[in-house]
This record gives sequence, structure tokens and C-alpha cells, in this order.
Amino acid sequence: MGAASRKRTATAQFIEKFPDCFFCGGQRRATTREHMPPKSLFDNSHRPDKLVMPACAECNRGTSTADLTVAIVSRWHHVPRSQENIDHKKLIAQVHRQDPDLWGEWKKLNADPREKEQARHRLIQYGVPVPQDAGLWTIGPLTIRQLNLFAYEAVLALFFEHVQQPLPITGRVCAYWKSKEDFARGGIPRFLLDMLPEYGTLVQGRWNERETFEYRHAANDGFFGCIAKLRRGLFITGFAATDKSVFRPDDGIDCIIPTNPATAPSMPDAGTHEQTFDKKPQS
Repeated sequence: MGAASRKRTATAQFIEKFPDCFFCGGQRRATTREHMPPKSLFDNSHRPDKLVMPACAECNRGTSTADLTVAIVSRWHHVPRSQENIDHKKLIAQVHRQDPDLWGEWKKLNADPREKEQARHRLIQYGVPVPQDAGLWTIGPLTIRQLNLFAYEAVLALFFEHVQQPLPITGRVCAYWKSKEDFARGGIPRFLLDMLPEYGTLVQGRWNERETFEYRHAANDGFFGCIAKLRRGLFITGFAATDKSVFRPDDGIDCIIPTNPATAPSMPDAGTHEQTFDKKPQS
């Protein structure tokens, strides 16, 4: 049996066991497997074949730009590794083709030296040590939409991984993202780490991807919480509950039902950071 046949068989067996899409609450039947995090997050798009979820075609297509956005943003660092630079150039070329408006939003600051310097000073005042030669990228509304979408996708995926079923449409989910700049001053809040004591990453034999993706989580009677670190540039946190009454209106938490990626513009803004820095923008 060839590799393609084995893959089809593995996918078919997986979908037979889990027939409902993890993202839209099972409103549609799964037709494929979704990798979370996506392969593009990893060096040379190579990752252990773990953390896979059943997905319908619509949700799989609808989250492709979000996956690409996260693969790039998570690589923004002043001291990139060699493979990060190689992968970053390939991914940027893909953004040029897939969503040129997104690329245009990122490079705005670097086109105006005065605005770039003002942004650099704002980040320094925020507590972020920005090197003089750093390139700056704009995280604007187009990027925020994709990061919001990915945050919900990630929380729903990890819920599925640990509960072994999609969050039903009677449940609720909230999700947030933070950049490395957001945690530059005080780090990840200690209370959040204490709340989520279990540790997870991607491991296959001696192959361990904790430097690329790791997370903490907790699950109890239909309630799930997690915080994940993606490479050195991005963090995702969120909670999901099969019983929507867990999230009370006076909690001040923005929750949604498991839904279609097409509704992403109406999702609550999970993050609003203005700029992030890198060694230099790669065109």
C-alpha cells in the first residue's frame, strides 16, 4: 500500500470515529483532518502527526489564512534562527499570493521612517526593549481578525483533544491572543499558570517540539481551559464549556457559540496590540 493510500485510510478511519467537525460544533460532517497547530508553524513544515481534529471542508478552507498568519507572526523575533528566516520568506511569498492586503498592512510602518520611530518609542514606553535596528510590523484590523479566528480555532481544537468530542453548539467558548510584547514586562500571569497545571506539547518518540509549541491546560466536567505558546512570538489562551451557564453575564467575558469561520468579523477582538518587532522585514 502506497503512502497516499495509507493516509487516506488513516483519515477515513479517523473520520469514521469522529464524524463531526470540531470547529462548527458538528453542524457539518467532517471530511478531513485538521492539524493544530498547523504544519506551517513548524520548521520546514515538519511536525509529529499528533493533535489532529476532524474538520469539514468549509472550516478547513475558512481557517487557512488564519493558520498562515500565525505561522508568520509567531516567527517575528529580533534574533531569528536560520530555519525561521528560510521558512519566513516562503510564508511571506504565500501571503503575497493569498492575501496581499494583509501583507500591505504589515509593512506600513517600515515605509515611513518617522512613524516607525514613533512606534518604536511607544513600545519602549510599554516596557518592550526594541533594538535600534529592529524592523516593525503593524498588527492592524486585518491581522487582528485572523489572530482572533486562530485563537478560537486553537481553543476548540485543544478542547476536542482532551474531551474527545467537539464543543456542541449549546456550549460557549472564549479565546484571546497576546504577542511577545504583551508579556514583555511581567511575563505570563502566575494565577493563570496555577489554574492550568497540566502540561502538553507534541512528542513522537524522541522528537519533542516544545520549543515550537507547548501549552498548559485543565479539564473538569465539561469545562476546559488552556494557554499555549507558539514559537517565541505568540500566546493563545481561552476557555470552553459544554454548559453555557458557566459563563455568567457579569463575568465580563466575551463568549461565542462554536461557529463558522465566515462569521469571524463579528467575533470579539481577542487582542489589540499595535506593533510587534522583528530583526528586519523579509519581503
